Amino acid sequence: MPNRSDTLSNLDRISHITDVHPRKPLADNDYEDQLETASEVSLDEELTKIKILTSVPSKLRSRPNGVVDNGLKQLDNLQLEKIFASILVKNNVREQRAKRAEGNFKSNFADITSKPVVHSIFDAPYFKNSEFYGFYILFWLGTGFLFLQDILHNYFEAGTTIFSGPVFAIFSTGLIKIAFTDLMMYLTIYFAYFIQYLCSQGWIQWYTSGWILQSVYEGFYTVFWILFVSNSVMKDQWIGRVFLVLHLFVLLMKMHSYAFYNGYLWSILRELQFSEKYLTRLQNREAELPDGYSVEYTRKLLLSSIAFSKFELLHQSGLLEQAKEKDVLEKDSYVLCGELVKFPGNVNIKNFFDYTMYPTTVYELVYPRTKKIRWMYFFEKLCALFGVIFLMLVVAEHSIYPLVQKCNDMRTKNLSSYDKAVFFLLTLFDMIPPFMMEYLFVFHLIWDTILNAVAEVSQFADRDFYGPWWSCTDWSEYSRLWNKPVHRFLLRHVYHSSISALNVSKLWATLLTFTISSIVHELVMYTIFGRLRGYLFYFQMGQIPLVLLSRSRFMRDKKVLGNVICWFGFVSGPAIICTLYLVY
Repeated sequence: MPNRSDTLSNLDRISHITDVHPRKPLADNDYEDQLETASEVSLDEELTKIKILTSVPSKLRSRPNGVVDNGLKQLDNLQLEKIFASILVKNNVREQRAKRAEGNFKSNFADITSKPVVHSIFDAPYFKNSEFYGFYILFWLGTGFLFLQDILHNYFEAGTTIFSGPVFAIFSTGLIKIAFTDLMMYLTIYFAYFIQYLCSQGWIQWYTSGWILQSVYEGFYTVFWILFVSNSVMKDQWIGRVFLVLHLFVLLMKMHSYAFYNGYLWSILRELQFSEKYLTRLQNREAELPDGYSVEYTRKLLLSSIAFSKFELLHQSGLLEQAKEKDVLEKDSYVLCGELVKFPGNVNIKNFFDYTMYPTTVYELVYPRTKKIRWMYFFEKLCALFGVIFLMLVVAEHSIYPLVQKCNDMRTKNLSSYDKAVFFLLTLFDMIPPFMMEYLFVFHLIWDTILNAVAEVSQFADRDFYGPWWSCTDWSEYSRLWNKPVHRFLLRHVYHSSISALNVSKLWATLLTFTISSIVHELVMYTIFGRLRGYLFYFQMGQIPLVLLSRSRFMRDKKVLGNVICWFGFVSGPAIICTLYLVY
């Protein structure tokens, strides 16, 4: 066995990492080099091809060591060189990051929060006790009176109610079919669990076939359900189609995060098992060294690999603090996984079901949980859910639907380009007020009402669903604060993964992230209007030059102007896009 002082010096960082660097949300500049992430596939291929390190979680403690030892004996020098080259590349990256972190290990997934956000902004005590809380009350009170005025006039003067209008008829049509379709979309994401289960049983290897099967299935899943929703759900039920497509992408993100996060941990466990077994053989003078590697250098490299692998498994399990009190240094991977860390014991049907119920799009081994469900709070959010939906239907019925019908009639006429442009301009300004209201209602409905209600009933403690986007001074800040669950997914699985797996720069990673987001938004518009025009795609991509403008020397100190520009976009953008799709 290795000298204990050497092992201690290599693993010492595990015992105090939490004191020096508490876990915090992932930031844009957390990684400045090429890192392996949950989506990376390139570094461990040789190791997995040899199939040395297959393990069954339920048998980790009882599995005979001879299986791995015999596999090591069968390796030729070329295979060993490739394996150690992979470990060396990883070790160099880790050492570079450790230097920037004052000599401490830094996890490849730094987006695990140590302290969850207990309250969303509108539920937070500091907001309710602030001097501006009265404006929040005024907004809802004023909104209530405006809508009550409209409802009363329509009832007593026209004899109509919202429930007899065409928008409510569209909204309530085919609800059973929509619910059944949504259930089928949900059940089909269990393919991701099935792949991980096969990996846990040793029937397939993640880095040889598992990630390929998962990637192909995700592509099939997306194309099939988009086409099914667009063509098979009732033609006039555009509200249901929008809901299904939005939920489709939420389920896709959940499935991808679960699969590739666990895939990354398989690579860490695989590396740990190989390093342990090879180090044991090295100490017993039974190992054949690859060309160019001395015994001492190989031993230090393996110790460093073991140290980081144990740190990563403990960190992802939220057990770094407990590791101080346990004899972690003497536990091998089989005992460690059987007694302490959460992986791979997390690969079970209950864990996957619980994860799919949480209002998050990124998978973790441990989530913050509340001790009990506040049923009055849940009832409050449930009332808000129906109330906001009712207000949205009123706006759509009385203000937007007549304009849509007007646009449909215009499309049957042979207008000149000038007349069409004038019609577009007038319709646009008619669209802006109701769309601004719908924009605010959608935000409150999804991120403050639905997500908080789901979090409460699932006892999910982290309520960090949105930030103060209304005070943004540039579009990059808005993209981080408007929809935090999706932002975290894009940051982890698109931005950082493209840097590491595709070996691209930060600029290209940003462009790729914006492009994928823009394509998804355009697909949502396709399900509504049944045609691709690209208007929303171009508007989304147009945020990039606006971000560059906001960071220019001219705009750097003009925070008020920046906020005005953002609000101009919030108010006019949705109306412009919708009018473009309706008129052209």
